[in-house]
Amino acid sequence: MIVIGELINASRKTIGVTIEAGDADTIQKEAKDQTEAGADFIDVNAGIFVGKELEYLKWLVQTVRPGCVRDALCHRQPGPQGRQGGSFGSPGHKIPPMINPISLEKERYNNLMPIVAGTDMKVIALCMRDEGMPQTVDDRLKIAEKLVNGLVQNNVSIASL
Repeated sequence: MIVIGELINASRKTIGVTIEAGDADTIQKEAKDQTEAGADFIDVNAGIFVGKELEYLKWLVQTVRPGCVRDALCHRQPGPQGRQGGSFGSPGHKIPPMINPISLEKERYNNLMPIVAGTDMKVIALCMRDEGMPQTVDDRLKIAEKLVNGLVQNNVSIASL
């Protein structure tokens, strides 16, 4: 099992304010607390900041990275403009970042696949497509099958940590 700490999320009011203020100490404490509580990865999310999401996400990665357990970060990929800039891997770190999420939504899939294909990055696969969340177990399984097969065909490892 992989535990992902998801408390550094700008949609949490106190975290959003902390990010805007550039309060690195508070963000680092939140990451440390989650690490000490057993998180294998620390997820960072600046999704509420339209137009500044990429800037804040880069700041979060630089702020959180030094204290991460096993150097492991998970982050929400920003909108298409941010994805074109690549991911936030850091040379010299033992574990590449985990991307959260990839799905069968055409734009997300097409933007993220070139970033993760052939790498040792981990991804969270979200069973969703352009039509939205599946309504039945069968629909969810069909999406999962297509998504996993697409990842495997693009040399994304399905091995766990």
